[in-house]
Amino acid sequence: MKHRIVSLVLFILITFTVFQSCQKSSAIDEKKFVRMYADMIFIQDTSTLSQHTIKEKVLKKFSVSENDYDNTIKIYNSDPEKWQAFFDSVIVYIERIKPKPKKVDAKSLPERSVSVDKKNL
Repeated sequence: MKHRIVSLVLFILITFTVFQSCQKSSAIDEKKFVRMYADMIFIQDTSTLSQHTIKEKVLKKFSVSENDYDNTIKIYNSDPEKWQAFFDSVIVYIERIKPKPKKVDAKSLPERSVSVDKKNL
């Protein structure tokens, strides 16, 4: 009888611990989520990897569990306005990290060769 009670208490404690660890799944910080999504877009546009492989690579790079990622998606899906703000942030982030084209000014252009000028005379 005593053995059964100890086993039952142990089972309840283990079940509670497992349940709590599942509940600790949290949403990813928005800034980190924005960077993750931008990385996914860049990889998708520059490689032939599958969506699943891209997701695995990005989750590993940012040290995020699939459970936390899925929970974040659920949170955003529950509030469509969050998605709008998120995508606005992604656009701003991509624009900020995108290399800017170099400006061409007259000083940076090579000077005309004197020999070219003589040929036109």
